[in-house]
Amino acid sequence: MNFQPHQSTFDEKLSAIIGLVIGLLFVGGGFWVRNVVAHERATLKETQGTVVDSISSRDRNSTNDRQKETYAPVIEFLAKGERTRFTGSYESYRSSNGNKVMVRYDPKQPATTARVVNSLEGLTPWGMFGMGGLALIVSLGKVLPVRWSSSGQP
Repeated sequence: MNFQPHQSTFDEKLSAIIGLVIGLLFVGGGFWVRNVVAHERATLKETQGTVVDSISSRDRNSTNDRQKETYAPVIEFLAKGERTRFTGSYESYRSSNGNKVMVRYDPKQPATTARVVNSLEGLTPWGMFGMGGLALIVSLGKVLPVRWSSSGQP
């Protein structure tokens, strides 16, 4: 097992450059998402809300002309000692009444700025860092002037 000299072709160099760009975009996107989440955590207030109702909507799918029903939870939480309600985002499933969710909102305008906090929000930047790092490592391996060889033959 040793390193053998290797000459990169134009196709390998081009794919390495594309991979480096993609990797850098993922790593940069990971930093951006991490900063957005950190800013929200620092400036917005977080509390627990309760699903009190559900709103349904029927939409016609343009590709196969079928009707699709979606549901949005109505969530109630306490802001400044007052009960505040807002409608969450529409999903393909209905949330059960009484479910507890984390809500993030601006204390100055709780009714208009409230949103449900995604439980996997903190993992998103790490996933982007991992995919970007992997793309960077694979791309750099394509342009290195040596290759790892398990046999004694080049």
